[in-house]
Amino acid sequence: MKEKALCNFDLVGGRVVDPYSGMDRVKDLFVRDGIIYSSIPEGKPAEQTFNIKDHIILPGLLDLRVHNRVPGDAQSENIQSLTKAAAKGGFSSILAMPNTTPHSDNPGTIRYIQDRIKQASKIKVHLTGCLTIGSKGIALAPLGSLKEAGVVAVTDCPHSVGDNQIFTNALKYAKMFGLKIIEYPQDPSLSKDGQAHESPLSLKMGLTGNPRMAEELSVQRAITVSRHLEVPIHISSLTSLESVNLVKEAKRLGVKISTDVSAHHLLLTEEAISEYKTQAKTTPPLREEIDRLALIEGLNDGTIDSCNSSHEPFAEHLKQVEFDLAPGGVIGLETTLMTVIEALGDNDPFPKIAEKMSTNPHKILGLDPPSLKAGNLADFVVIDPVKKWIYNTESGMSLSKNSPLDGHKFIGKPILTVSGGKIAWCEDSSLLD
Repeated sequence: MKEKALCNFDLVGGRVVDPYSGMDRVKDLFVRDGIIYSSIPEGKPAEQTFNIKDHIILPGLLDLRVHNRVPGDAQSENIQSLTKAAAKGGFSSILAMPNTTPHSDNPGTIRYIQDRIKQASKIKVHLTGCLTIGSKGIALAPLGSLKEAGVVAVTDCPHSVGDNQIFTNALKYAKMFGLKIIEYPQDPSLSKDGQAHESPLSLKMGLTGNPRMAEELSVQRAITVSRHLEVPIHISSLTSLESVNLVKEAKRLGVKISTDVSAHHLLLTEEAISEYKTQAKTTPPLREEIDRLALIEGLNDGTIDSCNSSHEPFAEHLKQVEFDLAPGGVIGLETTLMTVIEALGDNDPFPKIAEKMSTNPHKILGLDPPSLKAGNLADFVVIDPVKKWIYNTESGMSLSKNSPLDGHKFIGKPILTVSGGKIAWCEDSSLLD
């Protein structure tokens, strides 16, 4: 793939929202050779000028849960389609989970993925490695070797270690190597074979239930282990009211945990599967309205630190089967930002979105958050906050179409994504390749 050139353009009239850097005002930005300037640099004319009055500029967004299908299932998603979808959705960075085929539990697989990223990626892709071999929860993965290979975190997502001793030892070793631990909170003995949220609806539909308790026991374990070992743990993809309460109390007591929520859990409930719609079969499952409202409240009050897409692509033939045979997981890279805007329901959600989707995710991984101050490498998204549009999976960048939001009407849309000083996505297609 041809190497893209660094940006040389002016952004005129937009509102810059960057709480981390203390900026929230209408301000022109001038980008030359991928670097942000506060005024036009002498002798460096712009190649393009974007008049973005009434638009929003946010620092680069980072998605903390994206499922990569390379190696193993490139027909469902490859690196190019994955990162195109992310860029179109406004993300300049993503964190890829390790459930590839083979699993990302060894340096060889990590290096293979890194090579594919160098060849095809539109944005920055951070990698995780498995916490245990094959994410089976039986034997520890070679965490030191994975760290040397370049992973920034370890996790068995979308699985969780069932054995408490193995889980505790894994966290001790991860701490030794300075690796971030991400826990996907599902007690495997209680959530095994769960097809939907355990409720009267799942009983009526004849589906095996996945109870809230499966998540809440796992959340409590993470809190207890973090407190005793003084190991920071990031808990991914909360879904239940009581999980939010557990985390809120733990944070009050100073336990070193952080959390995120999948965007579709902020907007949808279990009713989305009521007609056996496999496109709404997720991991973890969609729950009830009381849970959805608790997640939004947790996001607003600081209990929940971040939002992710939980992007899990599956080829159409895998999803177009009986509900109990279909894999759980939905795509979301192209809709997450707008879903969060809608779920917050705020007249001005953008400062909070900058915090939850840019500043906090970077801090959770121990990375420097991108800044819109002069002198920094350009890494941002420009949003038209009043653009009305209908999401259509057929016109999306992902190779897979398993979205429960196909046909949903959104307000607000990313029109320009810049990652590492280069244009990754632009509504003006002439600026892409």
